[in-house]
Amino acid sequence: MFGKILSLLILFCSFTTFAQASPLMKIETTPAPEGNWTYIPEGSGEMEIHITTSYAKKIKVWRVPTGTQQWGKRKLICEESGFKTDWICVWKYDKDDTIHDHFVVEVFGEDWRIQDSINATRRHSKNHPQ
Repeated sequence: MFGKILSLLILFCSFTTFAQASPLMKIETTPAPEGNWTYIPEGSGEMEIHITTSYAKKIKVWRVPTGTQQWGKRKLICEESGFKTDWICVWKYDKDDTIHDHFVVEVFGEDWRIQDSINATRRHSKNHPQ
């Protein structure tokens, strides 16, 4: 009887794996998003991208035009290093900038990388010729 219990215990333990804590990322923007888009007001200003993560040593934030095959046209707007959990990227824009982009956030750890993105576009006044 003891042998059967021991065999079952060994069999059960051989299928048990221990999961590592996975890195998490939360992105918030100012101005706040509405649905799937962050609307940038007309004029000059700035958008703050707040990134909260764990286990990170570096972040990069890229501005990527919308559309297919646009990764090659990306522009690096922030890159920071240091073991922190809270990061802030401030992107300044001009009144004449055309904005209809993805902002891709890459977070790097010792042996991993995760990414997520947000969408941003202009919010035009009612009188704007769109």
